[in-house]
Amino acid sequence: MQNKLKYLPLLILALLSADVRAEKSVFDYDSIWKCDQAKRNWYCDEEEKKSTPAQRPEQPVASPQQLPELKDLSKLKTAEELRKELKVREDIAVMVPSEQNIKNYLDAWHMVQDKATVFTDQWRRVVWTNPQYDYSLRNPVNNTAVRVNNQAKDQDRTNYMREIAKEHGLIFFFRSDCPYCHQYAPTLKLLSEMYGIEVLGVSIDGGGLPEFPNPRDGRAVAQKWGIEKVPATFIASKKTGERATVGFGVMSLQEVIERIWTLTNTQPGQEF
Repeated sequence: MQNKLKYLPLLILALLSADVRAEKSVFDYDSIWKCDQAKRNWYCDEEEKKSTPAQRPEQPVASPQQLPELKDLSKLKTAEELRKELKVREDIAVMVPSEQNIKNYLDAWHMVQDKATVFTDQWRRVVWTNPQYDYSLRNPVNNTAVRVNNQAKDQDRTNYMREIAKEHGLIFFFRSDCPYCHQYAPTLKLLSEMYGIEVLGVSIDGGGLPEFPNPRDGRAVAQKWGIEKVPATFIASKKTGERATVGFGVMSLQEVIERIWTLTNTQPGQEF
C-alpha cells in the first residue's frame, strides 16, 4: 500500500500536464483568412462561387455520310471536272478543317497549278515559234522595241498631219469667258504652226481669245450642231464640208494628233 502511495504524486502530475497540453497556446490559432461562421467575419459572409467559363455551343460536325464523295483525281478527264472537284474539296476543308480534308484539297489545288504551269510554258513556246500569234510584234513590250515603235509612230503621224492639212481644217468652238478655252487655244495655235493645218476659231458668245481675236460668230452653228460644252474641236473637209468630232475639253498637243490619226485614218481595233 505504501508503494502505491509512493507513485500517487507522479500520477497526479502527469494528469495535470496532459490537461495543460490540451489547451491551446496563445500562439496557436487558426488563420484569419479561414472562414469561421460562428464569428460571422466579413470575409466569410458568403463563400465565393467558383466561376466557370461559359460553355461554347458545340459546332455541328458533318458526319462522313453527309460529306460528298471525293473523286479520283487521276480519272478526271476535263477541266470542268477538275474545277468542280477542287470546289467540292475546298468546301469540305472549310466546313470540316481536319488535316486529311485539307490534304485532299491541296492535292487538287496542286494538280490545278501543275496543269496551269504546263499550259503557260507550252503557250509561250508556241508564240515564240509562230510570229502570227505574237502580240508583242504589234505592240512591243521590250524597252528598245517600244522606243523604236514610238519613233516610227511619231513619224507616221507627222507625215499624216502634213498631208491631211492640205484638204482639211480644224474648227474650234469656244467662249471668251471660258478659262479652259484660254488654256487650250495656244495648243491649237501651235498645232497650226507645226503642220500647217488651218484652225478656224468660232465663238459662241461673240467674244474672242488672244490667239483668235477675230473669231466667227458661231452661236447659230453651235445650236444647230448641238454643242453644249466648250472647248469643242472638230475636223472638217474643205471640199465637202464633212466633219468629225475630235473631242471636247482641254487636250494636249499629242492627244489632238493621236485623235485625228485614229478617227480619220484607222478602223476600230486596228492598232490593238
